[in-house]
Amino acid sequence: MSADMDVTERAAVGRENEAEEVPPEPARAVAEIAEMATRISDSVGSVLAGRAEATATSLACLFSGGHLLIEDIPGVGKTLLAQALAASVGGSFHRIQGTPDLLPGDVTGTMVPQGDGFELVFRAGPIFSNLVVFDELNRANPRTQSALLEATEEAAVTVDGRTRPLPMPFMLVATQNPIEMTGTYPLGEGALDRFAAVVTPGRAGVDDEVAVLTGRRGRSVLAAVEPVVDIDAVEAARSVVRDVYVADPIARYVVALLDATREHPHVRLGASTRGGVALVGLAKARAAIAGRHYVVPDDVMSLASVALSHRVLVTGGTGSVDAGRAVVQECLDRVPPPTA
Repeated sequence: MSADMDVTERAAVGRENEAEEVPPEPARAVAEIAEMATRISDSVGSVLAGRAEATATSLACLFSGGHLLIEDIPGVGKTLLAQALAASVGGSFHRIQGTPDLLPGDVTGTMVPQGDGFELVFRAGPIFSNLVVFDELNRANPRTQSALLEATEEAAVTVDGRTRPLPMPFMLVATQNPIEMTGTYPLGEGALDRFAAVVTPGRAGVDDEVAVLTGRRGRSVLAAVEPVVDIDAVEAARSVVRDVYVADPIARYVVALLDATREHPHVRLGASTRGGVALVGLAKARAAIAGRHYVVPDDVMSLASVALSHRVLVTGGTGSVDAGRAVVQECLDRVPPPTA
């Protein structure tokens, strides 16, 4: 094997050389994930046209076990994207509307009296679902936002001193308006760090808007969407994604990107280790969706912005994701990907 062969080629050749030793199960497993991803993507696309990149990121979150935050101005399809994804995947589903008077117990559940006695029983909140859509998360007050921290990190909720696990698989898809919009509460750094990725769909193109206005796409067709993937298959896919191979040079590349954000002269808080874990998880999912059971540098580079931008706080900035994106892009330009 030549010394100047890059990581992508070496990984592929290495897998070919091991073909007789490695059982065919991994190849079949990732092929099934790729097929599942195509079905979900087509289903979401039947509702939302022109959202291929945001849909691909949402699938990477779904299969890697990460949570997704969709940030954009009102009326561009943030909630519809989340609902279309939920409708395409079987399992339990709840939608929560963020409002200033929403209480933590309204999300996690609370203890309520039972019968005529004084016994209290737990009534589960809407967070106890496989896929939860939290619409306009930053219209909920900080106390309620904090109620999601345990759920998004440990897939569990503690109420009245008892920790209760959430249904598995569990995924939170939240939407938020830009932080300068009236009536919003900016998400804290800890809350933002719980999201594996943040996407900004942007406005639809002309043809896509025509499709919405004529009824071929949009909310009017959402009710017709049926699940195309069983929820147990999603959980099985996550197990496969966890076993996708990551070479040491690629892991070191991710660490170098994290360090670059921390050492950037205009950054007061760089990307966290949790951000690196999320980026690797998303890269594994992207590899599996592409039919590979190993990660290549392009998997990391294509997802670095959505995984790290919201974790970067720029000095003197407003905390917007756009500022973080500019920093992450600079770091991608500065840090060379592994080639040997």
